Amino acid sequence: MTHTTFSILGDSISTFAGYVPSENELFYPRDGVDVTHVEHTWWHLLSKRCNLSLIMNESYSGSRISRTGLRPLSSCFQDEKRQSRLSGDIIIVFGGTNDWGQADQPVTKAVFSQAYEQLVTSMLARFTTSTLFFCTPVQRTDRTLEQVNMHNWNQLDLAQEIRSIVTAHCGAHLIDLAAFPIQEGDGVLADNLHPTKKGMVMLSHLIEQGLAL
Repeated sequence: MTHTTFSILGDSISTFAGYVPSENELFYPRDGVDVTHVEHTWWHLLSKRCNLSLIMNESYSGSRISRTGLRPLSSCFQDEKRQSRLSGDIIIVFGGTNDWGQADQPVTKAVFSQAYEQLVTSMLARFTTSTLFFCTPVQRTDRTLEQVNMHNWNQLDLAQEIRSIVTAHCGAHLIDLAAFPIQEGDGVLADNLHPTKKGMVMLSHLIEQGLAL
């Protein structure tokens, strides 16, 4: 791999105290979850194994692609402040599960698709010297893949929307994490959504494979 530096634009799965901007909400570390040190995170594992230097981890727990939900609008993936902090040879965008799956005010598929299209288009125009990778969300086990939210779309629809949008843009690269099957009780997710240490190892390898494509 010729790239050496990277940034992350993510949600709770990529947070860790002391390694994201101070105003961003955190998930990790969390009582009852075995991801207790930064060395356990997927991105730290990836950086060590691939000799990548992290420039910015712009991750925010609960954040969405769309400007919706109960978090501050400044938490949106499209927010100027969040975007302006990103740089590097690689930028990894890892989000979307909160737009679909949060109990409070999930969005329609149309709203999500429009927001994700806008995100990809604007980031490609802005980060012309970086290689952009967009991840489909990890399968979550709090609901089945076919179970729909209040707006009648499911995790399979969520992943397919991202696949379709990313693959339609020259210069945007897809890392299809949603294609990896996760079963409740397999030790990968601590709370049916957030990875355990085992899950972080799995994620780091899947993202490494995606970056090599």
